[in-house]
Amino acid sequence: MNYYFLLEDEKSFIKVLPKWFAYMGFSNVRVPDISFVTNDCYVLQSGQGVTQLITCVLFQTIDTLIQHSGKIDELIVILDSEEYDTQYRKNQVITLIDNYISNKDLNIDFSYKVFVCNHCFETWLLGIGTLYPYIRPNDDFQQFYDMYNIQLNDPEELRPPEDVHETIANYHFHYLHEMCRHNKIRYNKKKPMNLATKEYFQEIVDRVNSTNDLNSFLDFYSYFVNLASPNSH
Repeated sequence: MNYYFLLEDEKSFIKVLPKWFAYMGFSNVRVPDISFVTNDCYVLQSGQGVTQLITCVLFQTIDTLIQHSGKIDELIVILDSEEYDTQYRKNQVITLIDNYISNKDLNIDFSYKVFVCNHCFETWLLGIGTLYPYIRPNDDFQQFYDMYNIQLNDPEELRPPEDVHETIANYHFHYLHEMCRHNKIRYNKKKPMNLATKEYFQEIVDRVNSTNDLNSFLDFYSYFVNLASPNSH
C-alpha cells in the first residue's frame, strides 16, 4: 500500500509526523514525491496552510494522483479544526473532494480519508501531562497554569479567557510554549523536535487509552496502529 499525506501544517507537525509513524509501527518508506513511489511508500506534502489547502493544493493533489494512476492507494488529508467543529471541518474537505471528482467526471483509483486535529497540533501535544508543574509557577506560565489544568482536564476543551483576544489554536500554542519554557524545553513551530520523543508520544497514547481526552488524536492514532498491524494488509 502506498499513501499520499497532505497536511495543512508546513512547520511543526510535518516534521514530527515521520517520528510518530515509527513509534506507531507504520513502516512505509518516505519518498520525496510521487515519481519515486514503488512499493510500501509514502509522500508527505504540505498544503501551506488551511486556506491554500482547501482552495488550491487539495485539487492539485487529486490531479497529481490521477496523472500517476496506480501509484497511490490512499490520500490522507490532515488539518486543524481551529475555531470550527471537527466534524464540520472533516465534512467540508470530504465534500470538496467529492464535488471536484463529480463535477470534473474524474475516475480515481485511490481512496481518501480526512483527519482533523481539534483544535491544532499543539492541542495534541498538551496531552503530555507531565509538563504541567506540580507546584504553582512564578513565571510567565503562571497565568496559563491558573487558567486550566491540562493534566487533569481534556486539552481539547481549553478555551482562552475572555480578556485574551486570540483564537483557540493560538492560545493552545502559547500555553504549550510557556509550559515548555517553564520546563526549560525549547518548543516553537520551526523547532518542534524536543517534543517528538517516543516517551512524550507514549504519554499521549497512554492518556487516550485510559481517559476520554483528545478524541481527535485517538481517531488518528487508532487508524495508523491498525495500518501497522500484520492483519491489516
